[in-house]
Amino acid sequence: MGFGRWGLMVGVAAALCGSFSVARSEVPSTEIRPEWCPAARPEDVSTSAQFRRLAAKIQRGETIKLVAIGSSSTEGSDLTDQRLAYPTHLEHRLNSLLGAKAVKVVNKGRGGENILDAVARFQRDVMAEGPDLVIWQLGANDIVKNLDVTMLKSSVDMGLSLLAQDQVPVVMMDSQTAPRVLVSPQREPIDRMIREAASRHGAMLWSRFDLMRSILAKGAAGQPDLIKADGMHMTIPMHVCTGAVLGETIAASLNGRQLTAAK
Repeated sequence: MGFGRWGLMVGVAAALCGSFSVARSEVPSTEIRPEWCPAARPEDVSTSAQFRRLAAKIQRGETIKLVAIGSSSTEGSDLTDQRLAYPTHLEHRLNSLLGAKAVKVVNKGRGGENILDAVARFQRDVMAEGPDLVIWQLGANDIVKNLDVTMLKSSVDMGLSLLAQDQVPVVMMDSQTAPRVLVSPQREPIDRMIREAASRHGAMLWSRFDLMRSILAKGAAGQPDLIKADGMHMTIPMHVCTGAVLGETIAASLNGRQLTAAK
């Protein structure tokens, strides 16, 4: 069962330039958006001043560098081809909406990593790249490992403060609806901590958990369509869906436009 599609009113005045971090012709042919994957929701679009400043760079025709940091959901360490992880699909969706080769996505994911691990390499793997925008996928491994939420809060605050020094916009992506995540007593406290940190630091929260929960609640797909048999990692179709929906949300945020119903 498919979802009704939303159209994205996207336009830029200047010609856009840049390069793909992975050429489209090199991406495996399984990159097909599943029918059950909805388009982005209007309420998720950000209108923050940081996105408006970044939009000016787009209008000058400059390449946007986006750094994606996180664990296996970002790196694709559990996949047979890591180019099938969501950052590749995010790059393609953004370039299809903003103009050919407008965005370069740098994948700095590392499988098995928790929040403390990620923040420890922010300076080397994120700040040193000189990013225009950062996607921080976090929380799932911390939830599964039942890590202390107070300790994690302090580390998240540290990481977001580092990025704020260079006025880099941040999109925080929360955990997936994986069985191993759902059974942990730390899921709600850690996801709540992430939401509160995003609000406190003016970061954009994009909820992967809410996207997947909505797909399941509407009966558009089942848990095996979204999560692999290991009970933890996303399937390739869910990686495609994650990149596509997040790309639509970011493109609308950069253009200062709202998502509207397709005619």
